[in-house]
Order: sequence, then structure tokens, then C-alpha cells
Amino acid sequence: MGDSESFRAAVSARAAALLDSDTSPYDPALEILGLASGGAPVDNGDEALYSLALIWGELTDWVELRPAETDQAETHMVTAAREWLTIEGDREAEAQYLDRWLHDILGYERPAPPQT
Repeated sequence: MGDSESFRAAVSARAAALLDSDTSPYDPALEILGLASGGAPVDNGDEALYSLALIWGELTDWVELRPAETDQAETHMVTAAREWLTIEGDREAEAQYLDRWLHDILGYERPAPPQT
């Protein structure tokens, strides 16, 4: 992707396809992961680029590593896609979405506050 806006448009298109599909959301989720981890512009200050790779990597890994929980993982994929489409472009809402998905839902440890 050439810039964060084209990356975001591609992610949103895959998220919409995930919601519109009558098949498993896994393949579009894997495409989102591929976008987020394959050449996205990571040094432009857009936090979503890195965080979306972590979120969608975790969701697709969930299916791959715990196939008995596929239904639960796919439900989370649908929810994550639907929520992203609702808030994408609103940087404050995005920050809340990314924080909630990374830390509250997927269990990533929050970084320690800076020492003063």
C-alpha cells in the first residue's frame, strides 16, 4: 500500500466483504491480516496500521490454533469488522476501538505508563 488512506480503504473493503459473505469470515480476515502485515506504511504515525495487524493476526490464529473454537473466533471477526466500519476515520473512536480490542478483548498487556 502506498499510504495509510489507501491501506484503510483496502481494510474497509475487506471488512465489508467479510460482513457480506455467506461463507466463513476467515478468508477475508486473513486478507486484512495480509494487508496489515505486508507492506503497510508503518512510519507515518497511523497507529491503526500496527494495531490492526495484531488484532487480525490474533483472530486468524485463534481459528488456526484452536479449531474447536472457530465459531467463537469467527463471531469476533464479524464484530471487529462491523465495529471498524462504524468508526473508521474517527481517530478518537479508532483509538478506543484499538485499545479495547487489543487489551480488553484479546488480552494484550497494556504498556506501562512512562516513568516520571
